[in-house]
Amino acid sequence: MAVPSRHEAIQFKVEERLHAIYQSFAGQTRVSYRYAGGELSYAQLYSRAAILRHELANGPLAGAARPPVLIWGHKDPRYLIAYWACLTGGWALVPVEPETPVERVRQIASACGAGALLIADPDTRIEAQLADLVPIVRIDRDGDGAARAANDETGPLPSAGINPHDVAYIMFSSGTLGHPKGIQVSYANLIDFIDWLALLLPEAATWQSVSGNIRYCFDVSLFEIWTAWLHLLPVTALDHTDLANSNGLIQRLAADRVSLWVSTPSIIRLYLKNPRFTAETLPECRTFLFCGEPLTKILVRKLFERFPGCRVINTYGPTECTVAVTAVDITEAHLAAPQELPIGYARPGTTLEHLSQSEPMAGDGGEPLAGEICIRGLSVGNGYINLPEKQAAAFPEPELYRTGDWGYRANDGLWYFKGRVDRETKIQGVRVDLDDVEMHVRSLPGVDDAVVSVYSLDGQPRALNAFVLGPHNQADLRTLAELLAAELPPYLVPRFWYADFDVKLNNNSKLDRKEIITTVGKARSRYVHCVLAAGVRREL
Repeated sequence: MAVPSRHEAIQFKVEERLHAIYQSFAGQTRVSYRYAGGELSYAQLYSRAAILRHELANGPLAGAARPPVLIWGHKDPRYLIAYWACLTGGWALVPVEPETPVERVRQIASACGAGALLIADPDTRIEAQLADLVPIVRIDRDGDGAARAANDETGPLPSAGINPHDVAYIMFSSGTLGHPKGIQVSYANLIDFIDWLALLLPEAATWQSVSGNIRYCFDVSLFEIWTAWLHLLPVTALDHTDLANSNGLIQRLAADRVSLWVSTPSIIRLYLKNPRFTAETLPECRTFLFCGEPLTKILVRKLFERFPGCRVINTYGPTECTVAVTAVDITEAHLAAPQELPIGYARPGTTLEHLSQSEPMAGDGGEPLAGEICIRGLSVGNGYINLPEKQAAAFPEPELYRTGDWGYRANDGLWYFKGRVDRETKIQGVRVDLDDVEMHVRSLPGVDDAVVSVYSLDGQPRALNAFVLGPHNQADLRTLAELLAAELPPYLVPRFWYADFDVKLNNNSKLDRKEIITTVGKARSRYVHCVLAAGVRREL
């Protein structure tokens, strides 16, 4: 008898796998979610999701069609209840953050053909503003009474007739203008990711708790919630309205004995500013997983100092390919190497390659040539909703995605990220790769991170701006420029350098680059800055 392939095996186990995870919650008194207002047990998550699923199937979503469902909410247990109701009911879930403009919500609902809006947030304004758009269901934070909660489903979960290629969730890109870009990920993609998690974090069975740092509109949050669900662990939720209160979160992390920290590098950078963010305060926190932005050596060095012997995992992947597609444990050898930190090895069932049509970039320092990273395999999602031109360009073949990222594979199989294909520009006739300049600035001593942009005059690109994170004065900035000039030709050395500005994160918990460029650029004199005259720059 022929052994089924991994792809064929996934075809047969989608609902079975999800139902097994979900039914492990039934009657389980362990805490699933800790938030500012209290706790939610796994038994409550199970029963309340079952009640909501029943209400939706017999109410606004009754019928054969299974339209997507918007979930309006932030770090609230009702979001997770809605998540499981949709997932087990076969309705693609669409996370929407409460601060999303109403007109944007309308665009999203129209783009995906939403059948309902579930409100998992105390804000009541959205109901009146969108009452004419789709049926609205408000989820009660305290449940629907002891009598209804007593009717928990404990038998086998009825099949929703889910096909492995049906859409499990849709993430809408927060940075797009005009028609929203809805990224569809299938049930088969999700199961493949869950199976990879078990391989990536085998020690999770011994953990006490998991961080809840990432907003639900950003798919990196799946690292947190699915690790917790696979091992019946609690999630300690971070409300982003309280992001600056690092003392409060650290106290909660310590009390909850959080073992896994998941975030973007930008979030960890904020918390490393607090001297209490150490292994002494958080002895259980031994694993740090990063995704969404380039991880820098200076951040890893600080983590190794604060949490000796900790595990630091760097991952990479676009939302189009189910959260992440590579991973690697960062070591001292990686920190000592001349190149930037690696983004990892490809996960099982997925391969990374260079598309033959892309023109490779010249390697630096003897490294292999870089080309556009293309992802092939079980992680590649269904693509975009109603955007045929973008779909054809980004998904030229089934299970193949063109990332628009430059990268290369080293001889040992490790992949390295070099930047975005679309961040090349010309300044006074010379081609400049902004990501490459950024990488060099980021590697300078004392630089936590950096943003490089184009300085334009009369609508023409004339020079570069460098916005540097970290404590710097004017003399420091000039020293950084001198160090960079020793590495790069004059036209790649930014003329305008800035520091000592407020750092803001966008909805995906990444460095808000546009906000930094706009705010600092409009009020240059308010910030520590250094302007290099053209003649001085030639002398450097």
